[in-house]
Amino acid sequence: MSLTLAPRAVPARLTTLWKVVAGTPANAVLSAVLAALILWSLWRTLAWGVLGSEIRPDPDACRAAAGACWGAVVERGRVILLGRFPASEFWRPLFAMTILAGAVCTAALPRFFNRIGLAFTVAGLLAFMALMHGGPLGLPVVTSDLWGGLPLTLFLACVACFFGVPAGILLALARRSRLLTLSWLATGYIELIRAIPLITLLFFGAVVMPLLQPPQAQWDTMARIAFCLVAFEAAYFAEVLRGGLQAIPRGQYEAAHALGLSPLQTIRDIVLPQALRITIPPTVSNVIGVIKNTSLVAVVNIYDLTGSLKVALADPTWKHFTFELYLLVCMIYLVVGAAIGRYGRFLETRYAMHGR
Repeated sequence: MSLTLAPRAVPARLTTLWKVVAGTPANAVLSAVLAALILWSLWRTLAWGVLGSEIRPDPDACRAAAGACWGAVVERGRVILLGRFPASEFWRPLFAMTILAGAVCTAALPRFFNRIGLAFTVAGLLAFMALMHGGPLGLPVVTSDLWGGLPLTLFLACVACFFGVPAGILLALARRSRLLTLSWLATGYIELIRAIPLITLLFFGAVVMPLLQPPQAQWDTMARIAFCLVAFEAAYFAEVLRGGLQAIPRGQYEAAHALGLSPLQTIRDIVLPQALRITIPPTVSNVIGVIKNTSLVAVVNIYDLTGSLKVALADPTWKHFTFELYLLVCMIYLVVGAAIGRYGRFLETRYAMHGR
C-alpha cells in the first residue's frame, strides 16, 4: 500500500497577500514598479547615508564627501540635545532627563495607575527642576533661560499633560453640569482657547502676563509658558473627554442611582473610567500633539529641541549641512511619537470594552 502526503495548506494570509500583490496582471505590474522604486530609494539612502558619508567633524572633509555629513551631528548634536546649558554641567540635564523619563514610564505601567504612579511623576518633576536649577543641592545655579534641548521638551510636555489632563476633566464635567453658570463659564473658556492659536497664547504668556502681574510677584518666563501650555492642553482634552462622556449610556447613571451611589461616586467610579477607556485613541493623539506643540515655544525664545536647533544652525561653519541636523531632530520626534503611539495601542488592547 502506497502512502501519499497531503499538500501543505497555504496560510490564508499568504493567499490574501498574493492576491493583492499579483492577483491580476495590473496588480503584478504595479507591485513590480513599487518594489523597484523602494529598492532604488533604499540604495540611494544607503549610498548617501553610509557609503558616501563623512563622520569626522571636519567641514572640509564634509564638503569633499559624496554623501551625508554626520560630522555636523557629532559637532553640533550636543547643542541640539542640551541647548545652552553650561558645558561643564551637561551631566545635570542628562541625569534630570533620565530621572523624569524613568518616573513617567514607571507611572505609565498599569499597576501604578494609582497614587503611587502620581507620586512617581511628582518626584520626577521635582527632581528635574532641582537638578536643572541647582542652588540648594550645592550645584551652581542655572537660570531657566539657559535650559533647553530635549530635556526641556520632555519637561514642558510632562507639565502640560500632568496639570492639563486633570484640568480638562474638571472642564468637561463643568461643561456638562446642570448649573448653567458653571456650564457657560466652562464652555466659554474652552471655545475661547480653541479659537486662539497656540503661538498667540505663548506671546500672551511671554509679553502680556508680566504687564498684568505686580512687580513683586513676577512669574519666571518658563513658568508663564508652562501655564499657557497647560491652559491650552486642558481645553483640548476637555473636548476629547466630553465625547467619551456623551458615549456613556443613560442607563449607567440610572443603575448607579439605583445602587444608592452619590453623584460624585457615580462620576468617579462608574462614568469616568468608561469615558477614559473610550477616549484612549484621541487622548494618545492629543499627547503626541502636546509634544509637537512644545516646538512652538521657540518663537518666544525658549530653547526647546527646536529652539536649540536654531542655536546650532547659527554656527556659519556648518551652515551647508543643515539637512543632517534637521534629520536628527525629526528622528527624535519620530521615536518619541512612535513610542507613545505604541503605548496607546497597548492600552487599547488591555482596556478594550468588549460587547459595545
